[in-house]
Amino acid sequence: MLLTAINKRDILKEVKKNIGQAKKEIIATMLLSEEIKKPLPKSYFNLINERVKQGIVFKRLGFGSKEDYNRVKEKFGAQASNYIFKYNSKESKYQRLIIIDRQTLFFGVDGLFFKSTHKPLIEVFLKYFNINFKKGKND
Repeated sequence: MLLTAINKRDILKEVKKNIGQAKKEIIATMLLSEEIKKPLPKSYFNLINERVKQGIVFKRLGFGSKEDYNRVKEKFGAQASNYIFKYNSKESKYQRLIIIDRQTLFFGVDGLFFKSTHKPLIEVFLKYFNINFKKGKND
């Protein structure tokens, strides 16, 4: 199936379950100002930090200002070589997503959430992420 809609109240549970099952890599975006105003629960970041300690590569791209990036990095940034956190100041380019092992995609559009294992769709989101990640800064 191309897409499965996921209820807003279930998305975090479903994403955390998949993060827990990751074998190699997690790729994610975030809107920095949103993360400051309405942060995800601490359990989410604890799980990410646990997975990074277990050797999972985690690439995160935040969209927003350098100041917001520094605030989020200070509060939630893991200290490991396999945790790479960058920011892109062009918020208009932001697309909420998380990709687990390049096999499972979660993304949100206008308050709706979706999951997909459809390779061609995942490739489109990976291309979007890689283009913006290369332009990202971490200073």
